[in-house]
Amino acid sequence: KRHVDAVMHELDDGLAAVHQLVDPETGTVTLSFQPSLGTWLVPDLVSSFRAEHPRVRFDLRPKHDELATAVRERGEIDLELSTLRPSDPAVRWQRLTMEPLRLAVPVGHQLASRPQVALAEVADLPFVTIRPTSVLRPVCDELCARAGFDPDIAFECDDLPTIRGFVAAGLGVAIVPATTETAAGRLHYLELTDRGAVREIGVAWSAVRKLLPAAELFRAHV
Repeated sequence: KRHVDAVMHELDDGLAAVHQLVDPETGTVTLSFQPSLGTWLVPDLVSSFRAEHPRVRFDLRPKHDELATAVRERGEIDLELSTLRPSDPAVRWQRLTMEPLRLAVPVGHQLASRPQVALAEVADLPFVTIRPTSVLRPVCDELCARAGFDPDIAFECDDLPTIRGFVAAGLGVAIVPATTETAAGRLHYLELTDRGAVREIGVAWSAVRKLLPAAELFRAHV
């Protein structure tokens, strides 16, 4: 059965490739992405692309493991948007932008009236952080280490919306991406003056498996 499934999968890929070569505007793009990019980057890219290629369909796959790339030589993923730069030579990667990181505090916090802050100034405050399985966690830990302290972690959360909720409730401060939206206006974001307070965002695709026309059109658009 395993061998038959592999053959059928190859046949499906072959039929899809021929169909897209005949009409590239009717293909399907399988796109993997980090959940934190699904609130702004992914919708913007898909919407602007669909404005020019309305018949191309998308199969969206939020990533569950941020520490590994979903792009494989014989996998289903065409393109991946993430903050992880792959080390696998079989995966190509291109940086799209550098996203600033900010310090999130409750609106009523003593720092809320300030536009910026250095992490060393908040070394004694409790922190709300993302779990170690997130690419963002080692970035935040490294920033604190450079500032000369280990953060007092009050809570570890699974995602950015939960972090925002905990900070808004006054349970700590957090280092979050600049594009993170406010929690019903209950948060204030301070610019971090620390060097390296950014995260890379890039697009990855297989260096071995040729992209089908629709996926190549979207990669060029991205």
